[in-house]
Amino acid sequence: MSTTRTADLHGEAVTYEVRRSEKASQTRIDAGLEGITLVIPAGLEIDPDDIMAEKADWVLRQRDRYARYRDEMPERRFEEGECFPVLGEERPIRIKPDAESRVMEDDIQLSASRVESTSIRDELEHLYRKTAREHFTTRADHFCKVMGATYEQIQIRNQKTRWGSYSPRTGTLSLNFRLLMAPPEVVDYVIAHELAHEEHPNHGPRFWRLVAQHVPDYQERGEWLEENGHRLIFSGRSGTH
Repeated sequence: MSTTRTADLHGEAVTYEVRRSEKASQTRIDAGLEGITLVIPAGLEIDPDDIMAEKADWVLRQRDRYARYRDEMPERRFEEGECFPVLGEERPIRIKPDAESRVMEDDIQLSASRVESTSIRDELEHLYRKTAREHFTTRADHFCKVMGATYEQIQIRNQKTRWGSYSPRTGTLSLNFRLLMAPPEVVDYVIAHELAHEEHPNHGPRFWRLVAQHVPDYQERGEWLEENGHRLIFSGRSGTH
């Protein structure tokens, strides 16, 4: 169950969501593109506005940060000539009479017949997912070889807030297809990061040592994703789907 409230933080009215959670063991504040959410363990009697006031500086910083991110989110139009990034390089969409769609060095070529039977958006997402699976598999196999890691299968997903995950129980490496929009070195960082979880499930010092062994500048690559992840979107802020 959730409710919406407004708190006065340093003279500014900040709207936030309050969510009661059976799973939460302690109070926390989540910030993201969707807004600010205060999560409170079910049964805990506490004044939400007091919690927000205690963390006012942090909350205001996060609110401003994500407001900037929302403004920076590109507006995606699914039409010929529009540019979409593939491995960090912007490529224009071209509609071609070919039977198959493909990502080329200079552009993204979509099959006219496939576009006609679905839409530019659907065929483009299909091509992104296919290309992502091919590229991610190649890079995952490379890192398995040098890290001594293994995986059973790769799942291509479209999570809102996660770029990847690894399940030691099933050996499933899950990766967000929108990661294909990022530069190759950022893709490599996410894959190496997730495969390192096979040996170290947490983010302790040994985990980061293993990542650093294979991606020495992992911090820079992680920061790039933190600062630019909101640009790697498939539906723009205009709400186009």
